[in-house]
Amino acid sequence: MSKVNIGTVIKAFCMLFAIFAISGCSDTSSTGSSAGSEDVVKIWHWMTDRQEAFEKLTEQYYKETGVKVVFETYAPSDVYKNKITAAASGHLLPDIFNPQSDKKELASYIKAGYIADLTDAMNDGWKDVFFEKSLIENSFEEGNEWGVKPGIYGVPLDVSSLMIYYNKDLFKQAGLDPENPPVTWAEFIEAGKKLREAGIQPFVSGFGEAWLIGAFAASYEWSLLGKQGIIDTIDGKIPYTDSRWLKVFKLFEEMKDNKMFASGIVTMVNKDAERTFATGRAAMTFNGSWGINVYKSMNSSLNYGIMYPPSLPDAQYPLLVFGGDGSSMFVNGESPRKDKAIAFLKWFTQRPQQSFLAENTLNIPSNKESAQDLPEVLQEFSKSITRTFDSLPKLEAWQVTNYINLNLQSVIIGEKDPVRAVNEVQGEKERQMKK
Repeated sequence: MSKVNIGTVIKAFCMLFAIFAISGCSDTSSTGSSAGSEDVVKIWHWMTDRQEAFEKLTEQYYKETGVKVVFETYAPSDVYKNKITAAASGHLLPDIFNPQSDKKELASYIKAGYIADLTDAMNDGWKDVFFEKSLIENSFEEGNEWGVKPGIYGVPLDVSSLMIYYNKDLFKQAGLDPENPPVTWAEFIEAGKKLREAGIQPFVSGFGEAWLIGAFAASYEWSLLGKQGIIDTIDGKIPYTDSRWLKVFKLFEEMKDNKMFASGIVTMVNKDAERTFATGRAAMTFNGSWGINVYKSMNSSLNYGIMYPPSLPDAQYPLLVFGGDGSSMFVNGESPRKDKAIAFLKWFTQRPQQSFLAENTLNIPSNKESAQDLPEVLQEFSKSITRTFDSLPKLEAWQVTNYINLNLQSVIIGEKDPVRAVNEVQGEKERQMKK
């Protein structure tokens, strides 16, 4: 007789409880959609800082069209994601939502019929208002590994990118030019030395969160290998022991050797890193465009600038940054209000509404025309959208990606040298390819 896994039982019980909770507090239509009234379009989201702005726009939309739209907030994001997962299991999803998933999981939602294909709706000129990169993140191309019909499935509300923020006052204190931040890797390391000599921690980021350390490393992976090199690595044609991958790990070692990293960086979550930068305890930080809003709330007098990750002299390809799509919305393929949901999102992403959201939430709008209405610092981020990574037709196994990020952390703390790190990553890659 096999043993019962208690964790599995508990997880299953919690999922059933969540489904009953959702069905108990939501009206359901005959198709299973959670928004019961034919006159109400329901949207579930996790962006608590935008609820007030969303509500003002829905009031305007109701006055213009007579259609009522309701934004319901569920936070934090892990609570939101669990609610979406449970609702999908019971066919109780709202009219508009975001599964907060990678492309593999997104594909499963699409193939299950939970997400509508918006290609035809976009082809009437709607798609032309968006930054191209933001649409790509919500699209599936021909020959994708998940077998999803090629097309556009999501509507980007905003876009984002990750850059380096730097404290101008701390730069000046260390004898650096606050209006001319480092551009090359050598200048970056030299700036770090001067900051450390002045008693200032040079660089902080939430590298305790694997995705963030991976995002910083990705700029150099793409710069050294290019898109095809990344794909060839995923396919096993280029090993992680290749000199270009080794170079990526050596960059982190060089930063460690030059005391660039803030104390405790590999265990630091991003919120703590944001607080460290906002309070002037580190001169540079790697963070997303959302940081503008965060730093304003933490320290409205913070004097900072934006710079790209420093370029490498021996890189074969241009330096790109992590980003593109920020937050997006997907239309429930089972909803009887699908047409109304699409009509609202089409209105919601036009320039006047997008400019309003940008002004009130300090996020970069997905509507490229609205970027002209942005404050200067947000314009810097919007310009970087054209320099973000392309979408890939396939993904590396999560186990391998996890090995990369963990081993980068190990290099930072001196637990492993780069050669050992890439060999271990390659070992995991070979194990995954045998499965």
